[in-house]
Amino acid sequence: MTENATANTASDTASSMTTDNLSAGGFIPGYSDPYRFETQGARWWRTPCLVNDDMLISGDLHHSPEKASVQLKEWQEAGVTHIIDCRNEWSDLRLVNELAPSVTYYEHGTHDAGGDQDDRWYADGWQYYQDAMSYGDDQRVMIHCHMGINRAPSMAFYILLELGRTPTQALTEIRTARPIAACYYAISAWHAYSRAHGLRASARADGLQEIEDYFTANNIHLSRVIHEIRKVEHD
Repeated sequence: MTENATANTASDTASSMTTDNLSAGGFIPGYSDPYRFETQGARWWRTPCLVNDDMLISGDLHHSPEKASVQLKEWQEAGVTHIIDCRNEWSDLRLVNELAPSVTYYEHGTHDAGGDQDDRWYADGWQYYQDAMSYGDDQRVMIHCHMGINRAPSMAFYILLELGRTPTQALTEIRTARPIAACYYAISAWHAYSRAHGLRASARADGLQEIEDYFTANNIHLSRVIHEIRKVEHD
């Protein structure tokens, strides 16, 4: 799945986001795209995508403090109360503390070099999510990395597993909300989840087969998506 037809409906008009116009399982209707990204990958890059009532996925805040401020305001209008930042190459802790002091910011960085992520990284991310939810039913977590393609979606995948989703259900929820979410650390996440819960070898194998089957049936042209974002990365 290289592109998704719903991406074409992302609005280029300025309109604020409220909790009334959020739709789980899809991007936020009417999301303001003030930077006029020209391609599908770039269009989705910093579009906040609502996975369920409690969780959104996005790319990172803009490197311009002024534009980052606009994003943060829109995230807050979308109900975001907590941020899990999955990057280890950058931190917006000081910026968020200054511009949105009511938002709790978790520095939860990791590499994006392929292969596996550490089991502890997934477990700690799940703990951060649980901590956020402990503040009440009105809490909402933004999970992001740089592009919102692999690390953040994979953390969301692990959290959804902990919430009782099957691998297929979790991947479907994430891709439905965010078509550019490759989620290629999903296998690593499944291994971590399997070890944390002591799953039998047959259950582990079944889950891995689900993930492989899903990726085969829903292929993303990852290099194209990344190239599209790279073209506008420093705008």
